[in-house]
Amino acid sequence: MLTWIREKFGTIVIGAIIGFIAFVFVFSGVFNPKSTRGLHEGAVAGTVNGDSISISEFNRALNQRLEFFKSISGGNTITEEQMKAFRIREGVFEGLVRRRLLVQEADRQGLTPSNEEVRQRIQEIPAFQKNGKFDLLTYKQALEANRYTPAGFERMVREDLSAQAWDEYFKNRVNVSEREIQKHFEISETKKNIKYVLLTSETGRKGIQVSSEDVKKYLADPAKLNIAKGQYERKQAGEFKGKAFEAVREQIARDLLASEKVEEIRKLNDSLAEKLVQIGGTDAAAEAKMNAQLKPYGVQVKATGLINEQTGSIPGFGETDDLLKDAFALQSPIDPAQGGKVKKYTSGAGTLVAWVAASQKPDPSKFESERERLVRELASAKERELYEGWIKKVRDKAKIDTNPSVVSAEA
Repeated sequence: MLTWIREKFGTIVIGAIIGFIAFVFVFSGVFNPKSTRGLHEGAVAGTVNGDSISISEFNRALNQRLEFFKSISGGNTITEEQMKAFRIREGVFEGLVRRRLLVQEADRQGLTPSNEEVRQRIQEIPAFQKNGKFDLLTYKQALEANRYTPAGFERMVREDLSAQAWDEYFKNRVNVSEREIQKHFEISETKKNIKYVLLTSETGRKGIQVSSEDVKKYLADPAKLNIAKGQYERKQAGEFKGKAFEAVREQIARDLLASEKVEEIRKLNDSLAEKLVQIGGTDAAAEAKMNAQLKPYGVQVKATGLINEQTGSIPGFGETDDLLKDAFALQSPIDPAQGGKVKKYTSGAGTLVAWVAASQKPDPSKFESERERLVRELASAKERELYEGWIKKVRDKAKIDTNPSVVSAEA
């Protein structure tokens, strides 16, 4: 998921854009849950070469990250378990570390913006405007509502402008050749439609038998009943919308009990995947047999639609390097048109059974019309690679201290 976000939305200087800062003013207040994490161990999330990253700065960045994930996931709130699994706190801290390093390096190179540049950029932010013009009262009210002081916010804008100065630095050091453009066209316009079945822990749970007696014992335990209520609250806007807790508590308890049988779930998914592979064929009849096999688990065969090798992931499964390598090989082992067969893949997200359903070759007549896009994508990728190499060297030399009780997923 994070790789997809970086590819789709990332700039060279991730997070170092004024529009992203202004994003916080769409909301009232800052991140509340666990906002006092680490205060007893010092009011900082960490330091970078002696410069502090305050807890309030960290919490604002964390709030922005969580709101972003919420906006791209249909309004679903990220749970504490998901935050730990995706190491969201660590990712937010790393982003702040990189930003601080960019600012420090900009200062060393004399790239600090003038007071007039800071003033102009603040006046351009829509959240501070009234009737299309900057309004001082609106500015002060927005800062106060989000717990910023004018001096603190203006310092942050100055730092962001310093960090942005590196954009031009990297852009001016990138060139794209004609041969690279042609190759990129061939890669991006060679497409495959991959059909697949994703078997997750949720799939396996539906095949696990849990007795009514075990459900009753679970719900009779006050601590476990609270866990079930928490599960209900997290899914109240989706799966359990319009349903009372009493109506679904046995279902929740049964799912929670089944999820504890990790090894049994893994074995069940492996067995189901093998049955799908054994069906073997990739025509409509074979697909119908697969769907019949999958029906009790609430799963069915899906298709990616035409994608290229740079897609990088399949929804719910994450990065799929091995699958894409097989799909786009000159002699694909999973393309029936080339003698390939259905194949099983595994990741931390679950088990995937997949095959190539259709292929599309590049259309040379579209090359010129696609040239601008191809150059833009190549340049962006090169800039990103150059930046990543440069920031790694800078980071390796830096002294970075972290407050574990604020940043760590295990805190």
